[in-house]
Amino acid sequence: MNLSKLVNTLPLLIIGAIGWYGYQPKTKPVSLLEQNNKMSVEVPDGSPGVDPSANLPEYEVVANSVHDGDTLRVRSRAGAVLKIRFACIDAPELKQELGQESRDTLRSLINDANNRVKIQIVDTDRYGRSVAELWTKKGLLQSQMTSSGMAFAYDQYKKNCPSWNSVKSSEQTAIQYKLGVWASPNFIKPWDWRKGNK
Repeated sequence: MNLSKLVNTLPLLIIGAIGWYGYQPKTKPVSLLEQNNKMSVEVPDGSPGVDPSANLPEYEVVANSVHDGDTLRVRSRAGAVLKIRFACIDAPELKQELGQESRDTLRSLINDANNRVKIQIVDTDRYGRSVAELWTKKGLLQSQMTSSGMAFAYDQYKKNCPSWNSVKSSEQTAIQYKLGVWASPNFIKPWDWRKGNK
C-alpha cells in the first residue's frame, strides 16, 4: 500500500476504532461470593456510585460492647454513649446455635473497620436502644451479616429499614450457598427461639 492510500484510509480507521470502542459493553455490577471468606464483593461498572453513609456521623464502637450479632454500644466524638440495636436484621441469640459465631462475625467486621462505624438512627425500641443502620468502609453492616449467613433479614423490621432491598438481596446470597444459618433447613429463627425460651 502506498503512502497516499494509507493517508486517505487513516481517518476511516480512526472512526472505525472509535465506533468499536464506544460499542463495547460496560461491565455491570455483579456480586461474587468468596465462600472461604464468606463475604460478598461488588464489582463497580465505572459509574459514580452514591455512598448512602457519606454524610452520616461517625462513631467509635465501645470496646467489648458487641453483645451479639445485632447489638452494640457506640461513643460519639462528644463522648455520648448510645446502645444500638441493628435495624433490618435479627441475629441468633447467644445461647442459640451459631449465636456466638454470629457475635464473633460482627466483632471481626468491626475490628476490620478499626472500631469505626457510621450510623443512621431510624427508631428507638421499647428498651430505649437506638435502632439504626450501620456502615463501615466495606458497606452496610446489616448486609454483611446477612450475606455471611450470620443474621436474618427480619420482615417485621422492614418498615424501619431504608436499605431493605440491599439486606434482603444479601441474604439471598447466603441462602443460595447455604451459609451460616442457612446450612441447616431446620434452623430456628431467633424470634421463634425467643418465644420458646422466655
